[in-house]
Amino acid sequence: METVQMTSLLERLLQSHTDLLSLGERKTEVLKSGDMKSLDVLLKEEDLQVKRLQQIEKERLVKFVNVTLGDVLEQVEEPQKERLLNLQNRLINIYDDLKDRNQLNQVLLEQSLQYVNMSLSMMQPQSEHVTYNQTKKNPYHNNAASLFDSKA
Repeated sequence: METVQMTSLLERLLQSHTDLLSLGERKTEVLKSGDMKSLDVLLKEEDLQVKRLQQIEKERLVKFVNVTLGDVLEQVEEPQKERLLNLQNRLINIYDDLKDRNQLNQVLLEQSLQYVNMSLSMMQPQSEHVTYNQTKKNPYHNNAASLFDSKA
């Protein structure tokens, strides 16, 4: 019973992460093209996918409170064990691919922001102060205490 539920859970996790990876790849292309409307749509889709992942995680916590994949692997026979190990390896690969894709997208976003900031600074040059600014000090005015006290 645990094996069937664990397999189902891992398959749904794998599918959900595969969908997230696909969204990340589409996001990369949108970032390269600079299409902000499409980026907004992708971000909403990504948010829905993350909510699905959170739901799967809640289900995992309910069904497998103190049970790990390792515990299940110790109890199952070879054909099922091989399937669970295969799902585990595929999930690990998807996690790594998703991490790499997210790092690439982060770099692209940072570059886009740098470009926007540079463009804005070129369009709006820094203005000099318009108000009076005392730049030269009075050479006769010295804040240091003198040896001669004029009040005495």
